[in-house]
Amino acid sequence: MQVTAIHEYKEDLDTLLRYFSEEELILEKYQQLGTRNTRILKLEETDDGFIVETQRDVPANVPGMLKRFLGDFNTVRQKESWHWQENEQLLCNMEVELIGVPASINGKMLFSEPGNTPGIAARNEVTVTVTSSVPLVGSTLVSFICDDIKQQMQSEYQYLCDKLPQLETED
Repeated sequence: MQVTAIHEYKEDLDTLLRYFSEEELILEKYQQLGTRNTRILKLEETDDGFIVETQRDVPANVPGMLKRFLGDFNTVRQKESWHWQENEQLLCNMEVELIGVPASINGKMLFSEPGNTPGIAARNEVTVTVTSSVPLVGSTLVSFICDDIKQQMQSEYQYLCDKLPQLETED
């Protein structure tokens, strides 16, 4: 099952990327989104971008039939590999592991500066794919995870829309 979203921002791409590439802002973002025990496992520059690996406990409102797979908080290990493209876009490939949960989560984020859209300085096109090989309840598990991802993506987008103007004025 796939989840997609397009998030548009008034702030420029460099300002937006700070919340994906600076340790202090990454930690602040996840804390404000309700996670706990958030750690940056890896944050390093590469020849054409950067790599970020985080681990955090994420809250979940789990229905009864999925309690054996998911808890009230689930540990998420996320690996992001960011690469500048020749067209000045930034592509992020993500692997998300829900520790102990029989599901696979992979995604892409494509950041760009559309330039031809008034009032929009940066755009993030997100695609996340969730699969599970568990018989019978696998489709219910995938559906729940996708709904949770949609909610988390919307919360993160709203957080960034609220915080980005403040970050610009601090500089």
